[in-house]
Amino acid sequence: MFENGDGVGEVRSGVEAEAASLLADVAALDEVVRSCRAENRFAARKVLAAGRFWESWIERDVRLGSGDIVDCGNGAVAELAVRMGCSKTVAESHASLGMDLRLRLPLARAAFESGELDLPRVRAISRETTGLKPETVAALEPGIVAAARQLTPGPLAGEIGRLVSEFSAEEAAAQRETAQELGRRIVKRSRGTMSTIEVNVSPEEAEQVMQLVAEFAATVCPHDKRGKRCRLVDAVLAMMHGEPYLRCSCDRTDCAQAGRAALPGRRAPLTQITMDVATLVGLLSEPAYLHGHGLIDPELARRLAADGTWQALLTEALNLAEELGLIAHDEAAASDVDSDGERSATGTVKDIAPEPVPESVADTDEKPETETHSEKFVRIKAEPPGPDAPPPPLPPRFCVRSYLARGSRRKAGYIPEFGTLPVPRPCTASPPSSEHQHPTPPDGSASPMPPDPSVPTSIGTITDAILAAIDADPTLARPEYPDGHGGLTAPPDGALTYRPDAATTALVHARDGHCRFPGCTRPAAGCQLDHIIEYLPHDPIAGGWTVVANLHCLCQFHHQLKTLGLWTVTALPGHAMLWTSHTGTTALTLPTGAHGSHTMKTPAPRITGRRGHTPPTQAPAPDPPPF
Repeated sequence: MFENGDGVGEVRSGVEAEAASLLADVAALDEVVRSCRAENRFAARKVLAAGRFWESWIERDVRLGSGDIVDCGNGAVAELAVRMGCSKTVAESHASLGMDLRLRLPLARAAFESGELDLPRVRAISRETTGLKPETVAALEPGIVAAARQLTPGPLAGEIGRLVSEFSAEEAAAQRETAQELGRRIVKRSRGTMSTIEVNVSPEEAEQVMQLVAEFAATVCPHDKRGKRCRLVDAVLAMMHGEPYLRCSCDRTDCAQAGRAALPGRRAPLTQITMDVATLVGLLSEPAYLHGHGLIDPELARRLAADGTWQALLTEALNLAEELGLIAHDEAAASDVDSDGERSATGTVKDIAPEPVPESVADTDEKPETETHSEKFVRIKAEPPGPDAPPPPLPPRFCVRSYLARGSRRKAGYIPEFGTLPVPRPCTASPPSSEHQHPTPPDGSASPMPPDPSVPTSIGTITDAILAAIDADPTLARPEYPDGHGGLTAPPDGALTYRPDAATTALVHARDGHCRFPGCTRPAAGCQLDHIIEYLPHDPIAGGWTVVANLHCLCQFHHQLKTLGLWTVTALPGHAMLWTSHTGTTALTLPTGAHGSHTMKTPAPRITGRRGHTPPTQAPAPDPPPF
């Protein structure tokens, strides 16, 4: 009991605040539920529309085709993948699910369209009822949809299996045998700094595997430093290498493994890494490319290269913005040449986006009669800005490597220890947004500030800039080498044969890294080399030549689409590929070398000179700028 009214007022205020907080939580939860149902409804619209689109293509292909049709509906899958920004596997799964909901699962479709069910649960219903008789699906679908409202996808799949087994044991057995025959596979997926190995086996085999791995992981002593999950993974690797036990990490003299025989050395993996020489010796820290996986950090690349075989690749670093005309180069001005061959051009910026551009920057209408298509990319007219005029925004700086030749194989040489040389730290920042590329000045004025040179340029930034320039001037979408001769006047050895030699294949694989179709990440080793400009077997001189500039990597799926004429590709300067479908869908892909932007300081000394001329000898600058 309180002696005065102040205490009662404080208690009442506390209760009211708690009630208001509870009401706010309830309102937030209600908003989450409403958003989930709205998201489910839009997901249903997406999936069903993809199904209708795919079905129309399949029907058209069946009407036009004859005999065995192996590419039925593949064009629709590619269109969906590019438009949706996903892989062809994801696009095909959406399309097939939409068709399945329309043809077999009306109740699940209705619940999906109303927002009651989400995509993972609807996908589980479709997957677990595949192969069942129509009458079985019709009888079980009401109960399956009711269970889907209460269960998550994993338990829902188990419940569907139970219902099928009780309703039709024969169909359940046939479904299991089909899954074990067609569903057994092993897949490697690359996810950033880690890779995942997925193995699909039968339930009893999965239990056997986990039991064996757990028993093998238990061969270490109780003082092992690793966690349970890490120990299980190490046990799988040890079993794969045929080792009799898992090496303990306790480092104790009284370890239970002290008396055991030493483990034999493991077989070194066969891997291929592409990295620049400056990073190899520790002067730079640019990301390297592990073929079959993707980008890896320079420290891991140096460690893998220390015990490998080296093969030199002669490359030329190209500023993609300069090559495509996003920055104009003044031939009379000096250009900085980095130690790795990169050229930092000085010039003015071409108007490529609907942003405020100084009046001193303008395109010229005067075209030289002898102007080539490549020269058009770097032609621009600009008046020198006044003393008070703001500087023009810097263009996206992005470099690609042009692979010219390869050398012989050699044993690995000496690599300095990481950290013994002054190595710039690799930038781990997220890809910059448009605000980072053109931030607003502190005073709030509309004139954009130059981008921070320490922030690397993302692929999306340079791709958007290229597409904006093409949209403003469609003539920029012309091929760099329309004849498919790579700028050569005479065919080199092997250029008039259909199949490329080993050296040409290696250079194209190193440049592309994976399939060049938008969104496809099939490694180059599993791709086919396709002639960008068609090779003419009856007249090889007139057709596209078998040279690096006229070849690119395509997986079999996308190679077939290009051969059928459903997609066309244009090779732009800097090895950028502009893809266009017959429906008007466009997309741009960049080579693997474009994943690394050279924005950090390069090893001194730097050499300054005119492009195309031998630079004069001069002392290096005391503190060279990063560009």
